[in-house]
Amino acid sequence: MKKLIIFGLLAIGALSCAQKSKETAYADTLSTENPDQSAIPDLYSSNQGEIIKTAECRFQVVNLNKCKESIESSVKKHLAYISSSSRRFENPMLEESLTIRVPNLNFGDLLNEIKSQAKFINYEKINTEDVAKEFVDLESRLQTKREVEKRYAEILRTKAGTIEELLKAEQQIGKLHEDIEATVSRINYLRDEVRYSTIKLEIYEVTEQQLAEIPDGPGPLKKFGVALASGWSSTIDVLVALTYLWPLAILGIVGYWLFLRNRKSLTKETAR
Repeated sequence: MKKLIIFGLLAIGALSCAQKSKETAYADTLSTENPDQSAIPDLYSSNQGEIIKTAECRFQVVNLNKCKESIESSVKKHLAYISSSSRRFENPMLEESLTIRVPNLNFGDLLNEIKSQAKFINYEKINTEDVAKEFVDLESRLQTKREVEKRYAEILRTKAGTIEELLKAEQQIGKLHEDIEATVSRINYLRDEVRYSTIKLEIYEVTEQQLAEIPDGPGPLKKFGVALASGWSSTIDVLVALTYLWPLAILGIVGYWLFLRNRKSLTKETAR
């Protein structure tokens, strides 16, 4: 039992070391990707700290398709990418929503190029958030949790304590490992948000409404033909309706015949 616990602990320790190595390599990559960052002016940050930049903009364009092509060209130029895109039509507006992720230093230049396509800007909102303090807090908590994990690992390696204490130490190590993974995931997310800024666009084109052409009415001959056909059809309908009433017609004839007969009888009696 103890051997299995120790083997599991060593596996956890190896995974933690591998994750730590990945974090170090990722940080080194970030620091060497743009060695001249401090020399490039940035209107939306002071080049100090860790800044997350987000822009939201809505504007009207003359031609939506041409504007989209121009934006795609600018996106490639500034090493950005489109993370989401959707288009809808609500008469008389054709509208497209875009979410663009752009390297932090190219944020301002790309945004200005995009806005140059606007015929009319409805609104523009730019937000910056310094997450340097959150980085420090997360890294401090990560270091503390790893130190606690090492102490529990030492207990398992030296087999100090009872089986119950060893199992409890193993459970604590599992919980700490989950917390460490969550903290590392949050750090990596913030690093990605700092490395790539976000631009959310809503662009639209007001389309011209097309009215359906009303065709000219029929000529006199056609109207006369329609009238004849309609009259004949109405006559047929009347005859068919009368056919349904043949019992009433028979009763009417019989009643009229009886009336005439009674009238003749009355006349003869009166003459006598």
